Amino acid sequence: MFKTKMKRILCGALALSATVACTATLTACETSHPKVEMEIEFNGQTYELEYKLYRKIAPATVKHFLALAENGYYDGLCVHDYTSDKLYTGGYTYENENLVYKKYYDIVKNYADFPVSVWTDETKATPTYTLYGEFYENADFTVENGALDQTFGSLSMFYTEKDGEDQVVIERHNGEGVAWRDYENNCATSLFFISLASETKSDDNYCTFATLDDDSVEALEELKGDIEDYIAENYSAGDEDEVFAPETTVEVDGDDPYVGQKDNTESYHVPQKAIVIKKVTVKKY
Repeated sequence: MFKTKMKRILCGALALSATVACTATLTACETSHPKVEMEIEFNGQTYELEYKLYRKIAPATVKHFLALAENGYYDGLCVHDYTSDKLYTGGYTYENENLVYKKYYDIVKNYADFPVSVWTDETKATPTYTLYGEFYENADFTVENGALDQTFGSLSMFYTEKDGEDQVVIERHNGEGVAWRDYENNCATSLFFISLASETKSDDNYCTFATLDDDSVEALEELKGDIEDYIAENYSAGDEDEVFAPETTVEVDGDDPYVGQKDNTESYHVPQKAIVIKKVTVKKY
């Protein structure tokens, strides 16, 4: 009886230790399909979305996204670009009816053990803090079992277009050493988009790395419908000067060490009623 009781206590202690170890580091208990929960707020309502991430298909992207989420990087950021089929987020807060850029490079370089997949030199001494592009348009990248398609609710990493011939160093995904590759395909930082399209889409220019759990489809459909209802109720008077998401030109990449000195702008359709990523929580590594 005593031995049985002690065995149960020991097993419980070991289980607790394993849980603590898994929580303490992203690499301690990695699984093929990590889980995250995303809370989105719009017009006073909160919508909870559960996601499955695909480590075997996009290992660098999943590790990068989890590190940002674990450090609270995404918490409080807004949807800075709204279209009927995509919500773009991951880079800005919305303050006093203006976008305010979150200074990516200044922040992530201070994160402990931030995952690195791109460097400025072959010795891998200097990281760019950007992300290796795990999509077909990036030279030599292939996924043996095929890349994920964009489906309703899926998450895809996004990057602003880069001009020029800058190259950086990546580590070949097949383990055959390093190689020089175009920066424009390996420049993603924290931006990503949520697909709202009902049809499945294949896109070789972006890495889709997460799918929406079936139990969360209804919540995202509700969010999409509530946004559309809000637009219909508040922006259907026929005044062409008043739209929910007016096109706005924004200066971008000012802190990018490769292109920061160039004149770079992007046109975003900025929602006038904030759509906010309240929190991204890692549920399983």
